[in-house]
Amino acid sequence: MNWLIVKNDFKRNKVINLALLLFMMFSAGLAILSVIMGVQTFASISELYEKAQPPHFLQMHKGEINQDRVDEFISNYEGTTYFQTVTMINVHGESISVVGNNDTYDLSDNRLGIGLVKQNETKDLLVDFDHERVVINDGEIGIPVLLKEMYDMEIGDQVVLTFDDMQREFIIKEFILDSQMNSPMVSSTRILLSDDDFEMLNGQVGENEYLIEAYFTDSKEASDFQTAYENAGLPQNGQAVTYAMIFLLSAITDITTVFVLLLVSILLIIVSFICVKFTIMAALEEEISEIGTMKAIGLQFTDIRDIYLIKYRILAVIAVIIGYILALLTSDVFTSHIRTTFGNMSMSPLAIVLSLAVGIFVFILINYYCNKVLKRIKKVTVVDALVRGKGFDKDKGHVKDGLHKSKKIPINWLMAIREVFYKFRNWIIVFTVVLIAVLMIMIPVNLMNTFESSEFITYMGSSLEDILIEVDNGEDIEDNYGKVLQVLQNDHSIESYYESRRVRVQTTDVENGPMNLHIDSGDNSGNELKYISGEAPDAENEIAISYLNNNEIGKNVGDTMVLSYNDKQKEFTVSGIYQDVTSGGYTAKSKYDFSELNSEKYSFSVNLKENSEVERTADEWSEIIGPGVKVAPMEDFINQTLGGVVAQLKTIVLLIIIIGACLVMLITVLFLRLRLAKDLSEIAILKALGFTEMDIKKQYLIKIGFVAIAGIFAGVILTGVLGERIVNLVLSISGLGVQKVELIVDPLIQYILIPLLLLVLILLSTWIVLRIIKKYNIISIINE
Repeated sequence: MNWLIVKNDFKRNKVINLALLLFMMFSAGLAILSVIMGVQTFASISELYEKAQPPHFLQMHKGEINQDRVDEFISNYEGTTYFQTVTMINVHGESISVVGNNDTYDLSDNRLGIGLVKQNETKDLLVDFDHERVVINDGEIGIPVLLKEMYDMEIGDQVVLTFDDMQREFIIKEFILDSQMNSPMVSSTRILLSDDDFEMLNGQVGENEYLIEAYFTDSKEASDFQTAYENAGLPQNGQAVTYAMIFLLSAITDITTVFVLLLVSILLIIVSFICVKFTIMAALEEEISEIGTMKAIGLQFTDIRDIYLIKYRILAVIAVIIGYILALLTSDVFTSHIRTTFGNMSMSPLAIVLSLAVGIFVFILINYYCNKVLKRIKKVTVVDALVRGKGFDKDKGHVKDGLHKSKKIPINWLMAIREVFYKFRNWIIVFTVVLIAVLMIMIPVNLMNTFESSEFITYMGSSLEDILIEVDNGEDIEDNYGKVLQVLQNDHSIESYYESRRVRVQTTDVENGPMNLHIDSGDNSGNELKYISGEAPDAENEIAISYLNNNEIGKNVGDTMVLSYNDKQKEFTVSGIYQDVTSGGYTAKSKYDFSELNSEKYSFSVNLKENSEVERTADEWSEIIGPGVKVAPMEDFINQTLGGVVAQLKTIVLLIIIIGACLVMLITVLFLRLRLAKDLSEIAILKALGFTEMDIKKQYLIKIGFVAIAGIFAGVILTGVLGERIVNLVLSISGLGVQKVELIVDPLIQYILIPLLLLVLILLSTWIVLRIIKKYNIISIINE
């Protein structure tokens, strides 16, 4: 009998049941998809790392190297399983030209350090998309996927390497995956040559840089090894990177995507619960007399409950199954970046198992919630249901506020506003869903705006200026520094510029063990950065340290710390703790010049008098200064570093806007269909009193519009209150070097475009549904 009742209900309420099914399906599908993406990201990285074998510890070094001393230290270090030193020939982007089918260009605008390497034998391999070791023949070249994405290169394109009077031509044979240098947030990328071509160019072009790599029984030993290595005074003229840092920088784009999808799926599950509760309560209200009759003839609560519960269980099962299938079918679209970055990989068994578990968990949640809502049947008595006609809606009676006497407010506006104001509980579902839709759309949009904004440079250890110039370490660092200084001093288009140089000193960590500290020293050093606490250094004996460095050093603002260099010690006061995602997040800022120390790097931040001339000026300076110096507009610097994250976020945000728009439209349709069915007698009375169909439609449009505007307003406020907290919680867990981000809001989008889009769609859906009023017949309704 229960099944017969359920079957009839499905036929009678097709639209409502379909809407419920869609909400459950979307929430289950997105939750499953986010799990698939998360598992696939880590599974793909793990498979790539298993085949390519990136080092647990990497020390980059420019300059002379005592290989015997390095080998002796690493071989004697307990826990070491393998080590090697890889030679990399650093060349500048200006030296590399690409000849494609329709275009010829060079890589002079690339801010990444480009290194030429040959293939290793067993560890730190450069592999293809199937994770197989790439073999390059003479005259061929392997281009990293990172450069392919930036310049849209193709197999068969010609790459021309020019250095002084020498020129060599290569054909792109393979696009390679580099397990340790596959992110724009890493400072370098590697191009693969054959062994013979590499040996022929070695010593003839560019400048050698050495990658000192070590492997351990446990990758977690890398941090302890780094401390011991640096204390031993071994070659360390460059960035040191650990396995954990490589992993995090590789996955940052996909981790961001997973976070956004997971947030949206959680919000959609909340919406599903709201819809389930609303439809259950509407159905119970409509069938209160039947419930009273069933109680009167002796049916138990569990029997009555099961009649309704079966229907929602069926909907939940169908929704989870369809959501699971759709998640599997669309996972290829959302995991395309994973395949591009980490190679081809079939669906991980763990992803299948966990996604099934999530689907089952969503079903259990829906089933539990339905059970909880249906317990209200227990509280209904036979007398309330059959004699008094009261159900679950505890109407407090008429409101006497005098507002009905107002002669200034049009009657339709008056009636609509009074009902919404005094019976807001009846409209809470529209308010809540619109609020959630605004949250669901605006948090990802603001996150995208933040990554895309030029102000994000303040989270990357630099102040916001027009042009950034970087002179990296090398044999010509001082000569290149002189060239830059000469150009800046003689160019009258400059309004101001700030100079800093990076030096390395020693200090102690929280356990009083020695550690290296890289400090950017200059008059403007530390200014305009985002500080978690404190402020930029002002006096020469003050220092600001990055968030990750502070975790290692364990100092608070106002504490003193001792820096050691050249057999000297100097005491500094910690002025502030700032956020930085560059150099692994381990940096420091000071105005003290450390004149006795050699520079590892020079940086110049330049402001022009005319902002419109930034691109042209950067190009001119780059040509004048020549190779070895990176000159780029600040916006280009950010785009190259975070371009992959922003591109992925744009795709996800577009999808979320579509889902959010569909969500509010479906909820509006679902709510109004149920509301109109419940208000049937009231509509008949209004018609009998002389209100036209247009008057009734206006009243509902005003009600829905008023509630929608309130929901949008509340959603915008909550986005400002909760958005940053949610994002910052994830960032602090990630270990990226950023703990607190101020989300950048585009006023046009947040306060006008998105609210206007949602409001128009809601009113449009309302107008379409209200056409059903025309079919209402007063006499037939009164007779019923």
